[in-house]
Amino acid sequence: MKKFLLILLLSIGISLSSPATAACTATGEGNPSTALKVWTTAIATIYNIFPIKIGGITIATFSGLEDIKTLTDFPVCVCVDPIPRIGVKVSLWEPIAFIETTAIPGCSPSMGFSIPISLYPMSFGANVQGFDNSSYYTFQVHYWKFPVFSVLNLFLDFVCLENGGVDLAYWTEVDPLWQNDIWASIVNPEAILVANPLAQIACMADSAAANVGFPLDFLWWCLGSWGSLYPFTKGHGQGTNITSQMAISAKMVAKLHRELVLWGSVGGQGLCGMYPMPIMRKSQYSLLPIHPVPHPIRIPIGRSEFLWGQGKEVPLVNHHVYVNVLYRKRDCCAF
Repeated sequence: MKKFLLILLLSIGISLSSPATAACTATGEGNPSTALKVWTTAIATIYNIFPIKIGGITIATFSGLEDIKTLTDFPVCVCVDPIPRIGVKVSLWEPIAFIETTAIPGCSPSMGFSIPISLYPMSFGANVQGFDNSSYYTFQVHYWKFPVFSVLNLFLDFVCLENGGVDLAYWTEVDPLWQNDIWASIVNPEAILVANPLAQIACMADSAAANVGFPLDFLWWCLGSWGSLYPFTKGHGQGTNITSQMAISAKMVAKLHRELVLWGSVGGQGLCGMYPMPIMRKSQYSLLPIHPVPHPIRIPIGRSEFLWGQGKEVPLVNHHVYVNVLYRKRDCCAF
């Protein structure tokens, strides 16, 4: 929360004349009305927490929302830390963050201002045509913690939910590793192991799985129909603008797992608390696009844009600045 207040005060108190700030304002992405729209949409789509299971029994669901089995049907659980206790298994999908992918550095539509970055000369995102007529898209990413139930003061006594306030947890404009594929190898050195045709062909299976359900976690280097997970950088060279921003959002989640900012939350190991997960489990997450054109239901990582992306690329509405809500599957031993 302190970081959020600091950023807000800086944005109000510092007059910036950078091209990025001007572009953010001119497109309407960096103003309070846009932020109001983003927050209203995020709260209006809170039904994406379903299905909710208690003791292995589905007590609430919503049409079209998918789930993956991560626990046995036995309803009782036991935890020993911090005190020995017996509880009941609870599973739900929890909204934990806004992920902004922006081609305008510093532009934050979910907060309604441009983050002051005049000291950091970043290039604008671009759609670059390659020699084979392929496109290469680049985005900066802002990861805003968004524990919605805590923000709304709901269910604060429920131990299974994330607490805290809105906070800027990651800001790629000031991360040199995000800007360069070679430097990124510091945090993803294993990328060289899957940089071959056979490993990429295997991603076809992950794509098929993501299009009918959830991606295959053992194919950790794949992002289904969105391409490859590596490198953990701002660029993506497969698919359309919409697909690329979703892929880069997934890359950011994987990067935060590698840096131990995000932890595991599913399965028997997650019942009694979060645990380190340096390699992201893709099926633990879903993304919900809410800006500029919202989607009604969350989308598993890797699902083809052809199944959900119609009408999302609207001229004069889409300024290549997006907001996705990150939903995380949460298994918990409630008592």
